[in-house]
Amino acid sequence: MDSPVSRRAILQGMLAELAFLAAGCATSPRVQSRADGKVDMILHRGRVYTVDPANRVVEAVAIKDGRFVAVGSTAEIRRLATSGTREIDLAGRTVVPGFIDGHPHTDGVGMNAILPSFDGVRSIDDILGVLAKEVARRRPGEWIVCAPLANEPDVFKFPGALKDGRWPNRADLDRVAPENPVFIRPPLLVSPGYGFANTTALRLAGITRDTAAPDAVEILKDERGEPTGVITDLNFPKRIEATLFRVIPPASPEVVLRGLRAGIKLFNQAGVTAIYEGHGIPAGPQRAYMDLWSEGALSVRTYFVIAYPIPFYQDPAAGEALIRETAKYAGGRGLGDDFLKLGGLGFSFDSAAAIGACLMREPYMGAQGHLWNGVQHTSDENFKSIIQNGARANLRMQVQCSGDAAIDKVLAIFEEIDREIPIARKRWVIEHCQFPSAGNMATCKKLGIVPTTGTNFLWKYGHIYQKSFGAERTRDSIPLKAWIDAGLPVAQSTDGQPSQPVFTFWQSLARRDGYTGQALGGQKLSRTEALRIYTINPAYAMFAEDRLGSIEPGKLADLVVLSDDIMQIPEDRIPETKVLATLVGGRAVHDTGLLPG
Repeated sequence: MDSPVSRRAILQGMLAELAFLAAGCATSPRVQSRADGKVDMILHRGRVYTVDPANRVVEAVAIKDGRFVAVGSTAEIRRLATSGTREIDLAGRTVVPGFIDGHPHTDGVGMNAILPSFDGVRSIDDILGVLAKEVARRRPGEWIVCAPLANEPDVFKFPGALKDGRWPNRADLDRVAPENPVFIRPPLLVSPGYGFANTTALRLAGITRDTAAPDAVEILKDERGEPTGVITDLNFPKRIEATLFRVIPPASPEVVLRGLRAGIKLFNQAGVTAIYEGHGIPAGPQRAYMDLWSEGALSVRTYFVIAYPIPFYQDPAAGEALIRETAKYAGGRGLGDDFLKLGGLGFSFDSAAAIGACLMREPYMGAQGHLWNGVQHTSDENFKSIIQNGARANLRMQVQCSGDAAIDKVLAIFEEIDREIPIARKRWVIEHCQFPSAGNMATCKKLGIVPTTGTNFLWKYGHIYQKSFGAERTRDSIPLKAWIDAGLPVAQSTDGQPSQPVFTFWQSLARRDGYTGQALGGQKLSRTEALRIYTINPAYAMFAEDRLGSIEPGKLADLVVLSDDIMQIPEDRIPETKVLATLVGGRAVHDTGLLPG
């Protein structure tokens, strides 16, 4: 949190500004300033999108002690320079506030980054080449657990995208890994998701021709009835590792920490300066975040919510204990500082629209090929009881509810609780919420609910949405413009993939399916709106709109320098834009050479 000294400095600056105005003077319409004494850094001759209430665009910005102290024209801001000020000539480049991801799964992004990756493979030999390099650096007998062969939307082109036209089997994997057990994970939100194991992994897991597969899991077999090493899973979450491959060692705390470091580094490079992780962080990554924070290595500002595990729905004693414990350190607006804050509990009410499992009012075609209304993890009565207990403990509630029926039910429960425990100023959150109604939005407005969602779902799963829900429902899904027009601070998010904010900014506008290339239509945002939902709105979800989300004097100096002006270049060129530098609190956490010295 801010030190008393910095808070006093901000207050003094505010009082001085008010005194200046009271004396009958006029502040230049081009410059706002709280500069007093030496300025540490000036960035000038650029195009700076401030995202302030007036959406002003200026040429230059000054930074002192980790905060913005002045914005305005190049000439005005350069007058603040002293002998010790670093001056960065932007040469016309674009600056925006640091991007804030409303639901990023940073730890998951990092874990996938440190696992063996098959990005760009086009044949089984390519896959084996990746594995051979991994085997060469491992001890015999050590487990090799890999990221999926491909991620969405590319995975929908597999195995046809492979020259061989088929999936790899255990015999293929055995060619390069005869002694190491190998398991290639299925994509989490693809149904069916394909996982792969070699002979050693199957043997250690005790999987034979007689092994019974869990529900919605299939162990594929050859003509002799023997497992091929290919296993499909229709579930979310995937059940293969939790059932058939329980023998795989869990990631050690050291590995989880290494994964989080990798995720943070990727986010620094992508221009993400803060995250709001409302889906809930389990215990292992919680520890990793705390470790990075304690050593001063957490260079992405983080507000995370404690995960309420789905099994606790059926274990009231465990759930009540978690609520009691969480209330001790994560009540109200949360506990922490401007780099790490813990606040509230995160729940899942229904399942994923991506696999045709969200809870809808009308029956639709699910992933398993039959009509249904989707998944609800627990009864209305039980869920209300849990949320009510959390509200009485002064815990902020964040609930994933994707389908229209799920949104209806969750908001109805919120309304009931509000009659006993007013929640309007507590900024409870609904996540994903792909299929809201106008009535849902009105309820959110009345209760002060913050929606977080993401158009990346359309990029990854648009054709799945069309198959399950129809073209009209798909077009109307994730209605960012309607949320904005309803006066709600909807926050954009990536859900972890693709994790680059410039891409997601573009997808806010394009609403394109990545598998078919089809523009899915729907409500069109302006670029100003697209920038605000990725900066100031998620700052609001973090209770940090007074410190983050825009480039204004007094706020923390988080910004991104871009190679191109994403607010003006042709829309189809936006994804080509590069992040040249990322500043967090005025300190470069990523720089391609723009910031010498």
